[in-house]
Amino acid sequence: MNAKLIIGIHGLNNKPEPDILRNWWMAAISEGISRNCQGQKIEVDFELAYWADVMYSAPKTLAEEAESYVAAGGSGPLPRAGMSIRRMAEARIEEGVGKVLEKVFGTPLAETVVRDAVETRAPDLHRYKHHRAKRDAVRERLREPLRAAHARGRQIMLIAHSMGSIIAYEVLRDAGRTLPGLQVSHFVTMGSPLGLTEVKEIVAGPLLVPECVARWSNFADPRDRVARWDTCLSEDYRASGSGVTISDHLVINGYLSPSGGANPHKIYGYLRTPEVSDLIAGFAR
Repeated sequence: MNAKLIIGIHGLNNKPEPDILRNWWMAAISEGISRNCQGQKIEVDFELAYWADVMYSAPKTLAEEAESYVAAGGSGPLPRAGMSIRRMAEARIEEGVGKVLEKVFGTPLAETVVRDAVETRAPDLHRYKHHRAKRDAVRERLREPLRAAHARGRQIMLIAHSMGSIIAYEVLRDAGRTLPGLQVSHFVTMGSPLGLTEVKEIVAGPLLVPECVARWSNFADPRDRVARWDTCLSEDYRASGSGVTISDHLVINGYLSPSGGANPHKIYGYLRTPEVSDLIAGFAR
């Protein structure tokens, strides 16, 4: 047994079977390490906290999955955010405009969009918010591997994508009560909506870095339809009692589906960015 463990938790919408999704996550991580870290091999275990079956009666078939894992084109390291500094600056301006409007009018720029999405286009999040039994069941899917890893004294990196970051945040925030003694070496959020007003209402309470977290890194592509409205979670979540703060990073998520469509929110693109590869390789050493 490796002393280090990466636990991933996926985002909303139905997913393929757990083993397929787990293998796709692992393939994206390995591809990123191979391309961005000079072919380095990592020795670290990976588990996926799978919760789609709490919301859906049957997993997606491969024929239904339009955005499966596909290796990135070309060869050599994938582009870092510094290679698109102009676009990054534009994103900061857009986000800044949204924050100014929020202060002036008391309503975030994206609030109506997000509320509509929660109720119609993101039924998982709507159920999670309003159905306690499903919410508890989903949280337990993450608590199980965290509990087992803690019992074995393993170092944990927790990678949470999209809605998975909401679930992970709430589980870690409540860990003092439900997972006593738990320590997470590195909490990594990708494409996270945790900065949006509607989401902050769901995770009601003081917005703080969980006490069990030793390090929190947040990654967002400014083109990501979920994360683009608030890529800087450090402005929303205060330091923990031990002084841990969030480190925000802009990245280039270059995911293309098998049909060639771009989706800067897709987990596979995030997992193989050079910035994330660096973190995973450093954790595995």
